[in-house]
Amino acid sequence: MATNVEIFQRVIEAFNRDGVDAVLPYYWDDAEVYDPDLPPGTYRGREAVGRVIEMLMSGFEDVEIRDFRLLAAGDRVVALLHTHGRGERDDLVVETRDAHTITFRDGKIAYWRLYLDQAEALTDAGLDPELATAES
Repeated sequence: MATNVEIFQRVIEAFNRDGVDAVLPYYWDDAEVYDPDLPPGTYRGREAVGRVIEMLMSGFEDVEIRDFRLLAAGDRVVALLHTHGRGERDDLVVETRDAHTITFRDGKIAYWRLYLDQAEALTDAGLDPELATAES
């Protein structure tokens, strides 16, 4: 059986290869997403997961996770991501380094939390926040 880290690596690969629809089967029907930067409300279910990803990609022609580190933390995975986005205008390129905690239940994602601060995500998962600056 695949570990949660291996499963989330597959999620990243599926996203990079085939986009939003390819990652939705990795989520439970009742999966919840929390991003403090989203408009207030509850984001629950695969459809909501898809809407959140679409909101995050809004204004970009192409989004790719270029580099990542995945760290196990019990039933969660902390994903430290480097994402590259090319805007709908060719002269717009955005690089982000953020973090996500992904809680698994029986091999599927039950809860997804986004962070702008990688050290905060590590701390919330009970890991050393210094890992945010450590070489992979």
